[in-house]
Amino acid sequence: MPQAHAQPHPGVHDELIAAFADELALRDPDGRAAQAIVDPAVVAAQAVARVLLASQAWSEHLGPLYDARGVMQVLGVTKQAVSKRHLLALTTGSGRVVYPAFQFTGGGIVPGLPVVLALLTPDVVSPWTLAAWLASPADELDGDRPIDVLAAGETAPVLALAADWAGALAA
Repeated sequence: MPQAHAQPHPGVHDELIAAFADELALRDPDGRAAQAIVDPAVVAAQAVARVLLASQAWSEHLGPLYDARGVMQVLGVTKQAVSKRHLLALTTGSGRVVYPAFQFTGGGIVPGLPVVLALLTPDVVSPWTLAAWLASPADELDGDRPIDVLAAGETAPVLALAADWAGALAA
């Protein structure tokens, strides 16, 4: 039996619990799989650890994320102008839209990034996969990350790599 908590759950915990219950009902509508669980507390601890570790891994790999208000401040533009920019936008599991901070430099957008985003559209590759690719060292770029190569003003090698990747994904 789970321990009682001295303080009430924050709203986000309640939302997670409800979403977990909804997903469990979809995947185990008759409850047979849930009945087979010997210790629900162990399963809950494992699930929470996996969720938090995955979230932490993304944060460590991608670095800081801005919401629309943060992007407005970085770029000095209105909310409407943010939506018109060619930016890498990521939608979280809760539906929140965030923007990796690595795509901004000196009050602007990393040079060449909009062209890369035009090549690797969401119908070609998911925004999360694209973000991971931009933030990962690439052998073809001498171990540098594509976003760093772009930020250094070397657009051509990243565009060539992005075009190759887009072609391979479309094949």
